[in-house]
Amino acid sequence: MIDKIFGVFSKVFGTKSDRDLKKIQPYVDQIKSFESELQQISDDELKGRTEKFKKMISESTVELDKQIRDLKAQINDMDSNLTIDERRELSEELDKIDQEWLDTVEDVLDEIMPEAFAVLKETCRRFLGKSWVVAGNEIVWEMVPYDVQLIGAVTLHQGKIAEMKTGEGKTLVAIFPAYLNALVGRGVHVITVNNYLAKRDAEWNAPIFQFHGLKVDCIDLYEPNSEKRREAYRADITYGTNNEFGFDYLRDNMVVSEDQLVQRGHHYSIVDEVDSVLIDEARTPLIISGPVPQDNQSQKYTELKPRVYNLVEMQKKLVAKYLMQVDEALKNNDEETAGLYLLRAKRGFPKNKKFEKLMQEPDMQKLLQKTEYFYLQDNARNMPIVDEDMYYAVDLKLNTLEMTDKGRDLITGNNEDPEFFVIPDMGVETSIIEEEIARKDREELEAIENNEKFSADYKEQQKAKHAEDIRREKSERMQALYRKFSEKSERIHSVNQLLKAYTLFERDDEYIVQDGKVQIVDEHTGRVMSGRRYSDGLHQAIEAKENVKVEGSTQTYATITLQNYFRMYHKLAGMTGTAVTEESEFFEIYKLEVIEIPTNRPIARDDMEDLVFRTKREKFNASINKIKEYHEKGQPVLVGTTSVEVSETVSRMLQRAGIPHNVLNAKQHQRESEIVAHAGKRGAVTIATNMAGRGTDIKISQEVKDLGGLAILGTERHDSRRIDLQLRGRSGRQGDPGESQFYVSLEDELMKLFGSDRITSIMDKMNFAEGEVIQHPWVTKSLERAQSKVEQNNFSIRKRQLEYDDVLNNQRKVVYARRRHALLGDRLSGDIYNMLYELIESIVEDHYRDAEYEAIQEKMLRMLATDAQIDREKWSGLGQDGLVEMLVNHCLEVYKNKTRILSEPFYRILKQIQEGDVPNKPTSVQVIFNDGVKRMRVVVDVETALQNEGKELVHAMERAAVLSVIDDKWMEHLRELDSVKEGIGLRAFGQKDPLLEYKREAFNMFTELVAEINQEVISMIWKAMPEGANDQQQLTREKAPVKRKIDMSKLRTQHDEMPNMAMQFGGGQQQGQQGVAAGGQQKKPEPVVVGEKIGRNDPCPCGSGKKYKQCHGQNA
Repeated sequence: MIDKIFGVFSKVFGTKSDRDLKKIQPYVDQIKSFESELQQISDDELKGRTEKFKKMISESTVELDKQIRDLKAQINDMDSNLTIDERRELSEELDKIDQEWLDTVEDVLDEIMPEAFAVLKETCRRFLGKSWVVAGNEIVWEMVPYDVQLIGAVTLHQGKIAEMKTGEGKTLVAIFPAYLNALVGRGVHVITVNNYLAKRDAEWNAPIFQFHGLKVDCIDLYEPNSEKRREAYRADITYGTNNEFGFDYLRDNMVVSEDQLVQRGHHYSIVDEVDSVLIDEARTPLIISGPVPQDNQSQKYTELKPRVYNLVEMQKKLVAKYLMQVDEALKNNDEETAGLYLLRAKRGFPKNKKFEKLMQEPDMQKLLQKTEYFYLQDNARNMPIVDEDMYYAVDLKLNTLEMTDKGRDLITGNNEDPEFFVIPDMGVETSIIEEEIARKDREELEAIENNEKFSADYKEQQKAKHAEDIRREKSERMQALYRKFSEKSERIHSVNQLLKAYTLFERDDEYIVQDGKVQIVDEHTGRVMSGRRYSDGLHQAIEAKENVKVEGSTQTYATITLQNYFRMYHKLAGMTGTAVTEESEFFEIYKLEVIEIPTNRPIARDDMEDLVFRTKREKFNASINKIKEYHEKGQPVLVGTTSVEVSETVSRMLQRAGIPHNVLNAKQHQRESEIVAHAGKRGAVTIATNMAGRGTDIKISQEVKDLGGLAILGTERHDSRRIDLQLRGRSGRQGDPGESQFYVSLEDELMKLFGSDRITSIMDKMNFAEGEVIQHPWVTKSLERAQSKVEQNNFSIRKRQLEYDDVLNNQRKVVYARRRHALLGDRLSGDIYNMLYELIESIVEDHYRDAEYEAIQEKMLRMLATDAQIDREKWSGLGQDGLVEMLVNHCLEVYKNKTRILSEPFYRILKQIQEGDVPNKPTSVQVIFNDGVKRMRVVVDVETALQNEGKELVHAMERAAVLSVIDDKWMEHLRELDSVKEGIGLRAFGQKDPLLEYKREAFNMFTELVAEINQEVISMIWKAMPEGANDQQQLTREKAPVKRKIDMSKLRTQHDEMPNMAMQFGGGQQQGQQGVAAGGQQKKPEPVVVGEKIGRNDPCPCGSGKKYKQCHGQNA
């Protein structure tokens, strides 16, 4: 009924697609209007149009460029007398002008777009018949865009998604907006789903771009962090895979010098197969991690595996027994008992084959639902009756497992503590310790007080000694309790993850084992997600289960989801064959509108109604018979499956039937292009997971077209309509003939979720014989409605995940912005000013109200090495804000004096060296700074230091200090945030929203993080001074290259006078003057020894009850 109503509205007002095309068509007409003119000009004149466009863009931003330079100079000038508010206003003004610059450029691009697209179309025409090598094969250029491809090109330039069917030439469409936006000079990124397509498309389109003087490259050709990859990003148009772009962004936020940066910004991106990248793969975050020192968690999975394996086997036997008891109870007409055992089977081992078969019977489904409803009443008060007889219980909805007392008894050894797998109740245990300590305290104090032999002074001494003993004993007992809690928590966590691995994860379904490694298979694409690992120890548990090497635990150094990575681009566009079904998600998350582009020729493919069978066996037998029929006829067929396991099952059946075929799944990913190229040949049979080979067209000959074209046979409906449409879209390219049909059974996952009981009832009433099928448009529509419900649920899940990641993303933006300012020296002075102001504001706020002026003075001296002379009358009269302003100005004066003291003599030394008659003058100088706690190596560029009269020494020190502190604190913050996120879901049991709780905790942690960064950075900058050059060994060390904070090779694809300075020169001959390093041997790196360390959030050993970081670790 709703479809009919929408149909009437569409006839009257037109569809959204019609309205979109009506807006774009005038641009196409304008593009075509330039054709005759451009065909008359020479190649050089055609190339000259590109230079004309660049000049128009450059001239439009001349004034804005000047304003941006002037504002940056004002913000970075620490000598100016600007107030904090004035500096913030300048920063806001700079942001506005940056946006105005982008808006101005977009206006110019819109103005020149028709002519620019016409220029590129004429270039394509002139290249007809030319050939070059692409992906190892010689190709002949035969492409000049159709009108519908120009519509797609305009759509992409406008920052929208162009939905274009398979074979409609998306690769060609993308070159038009890529060319136009590359003229801005800030780079264009073209994203593909795999590295084969990235390399192929770069080689295919390069000659067209190079004709106009544009450089093209592909990042997937080069190793990460290499100079070649850095050059690839400097190209005008850069191709690559989504993962590599994301990982390079994270790596860039871990480098310690500007010359180590790889990317240069995020201006404009075109994402091919946008639904795969921005929806399917965006769910899992990109993580750069490294090894955890002294990790013993990995070993625990191997040690506990035999116990858990035995536990699972006992549970399987128990579930098999329950299912036998179900049959017996039903024979005795005891539905209540049968329902109980059925529910136990579901909660005991839901993937039991007999249980899954029983669930195809409508009566069994109703009985289970009725029983489950009974035991879930009153907040599941009676559920323990169900679970107590089992070893553990599985909750599929929450994806959790919980061991019962029976299970704990089974895995606990005979000679082990009965509480070996029981976590102590911290509240109870803490209360016991406090009561015992308090009782002991009272008794011993009474004994001291009542001892008549002790003098009064001796009693006081004994009381003081007793107080220290009590404090120490309490601290030791609490530490022992925390260690016990931590050990048991880790042990139980390892057991639970092993149980999940055995009970909920199946090989060749969720993952495969290849080359001795557990590789995750994406449920949507069917591709191996290389480098991805299940989090929270689950991957290690699966490795232990599969008897492969258990990789060590890792700690997160940097992380981002693809959703948040691509939202950083100024302008984002995408293209795919299927996006309309996810249109609302694209708009809500990315603000991307979907435009349906018509096909150049009408689609001739015959999409037949689904065939519904009772069982999987009937379905597969019918599928094999149909495949055999296609093969004998000579018509190629592509058999779509939803998992690796099903593809291999079909392959075995075809082998028994003697039908030659190819299999394309996660295990055969390397042969993708070869298999896809053969899939359109006469008589070819290709089994593929639903999206395998996507991005490469299956081309067919005229002979195959005469036989009916490529046939698509789907062996199961996917959860998402989009995935099924992609499978159908492999056939019918550019008006080719073809056909598609899905074979479905009532045992399929989607059918089990929706409607299989109703269809089974119909089959029973109509006395369907084995092998008979239901085929009707209503059934197909019903399946598509079921898919729509699953899509809505999946969207809700992805949206919820994004809300969690947005919390971290907002924090990441702040931290990475500060880090980048430090790395580039851009706005760094403003950041330091803000940090100083916030630090002094917090100091004054803590003590001003109670007139604790001495405390303010003491903190200023300790943190900033600045003595603020107390004038009580003046300080009181200034008020809190006035005092903050006065202290900030005082600190700035001290710092300006320090800058002068350091820079003037440093400049004189460099000038003498440069003016001296010496060969190979140095290009950089190394100076060691020390703030009394940490040593910091600073590399100073000689040329810059000479230009700003030595101030570069202080600027380099500032950059090094900010980077050092941010990196340490940020990684620690990520670890703490991971810990919070792991357990936040449990707060739902306390009637609290986990997301709100997570936001609150994360905000408090981030506020604390910012305060700590401010304090440590400002303290280091104000206190740090160059070390003296008295140590002869230090003076003779050779200058080493600047080291990264983190070893990238181990990452997976986280005063009045100048002090004596120990300077080391690089880039030329070592100078043998005082304070200048002569030659010498580079010191061999020493191994890092990690001792036992008190965590910042652990209880302080002093027994105060406070966290270590808020007590004795405050200044550590």
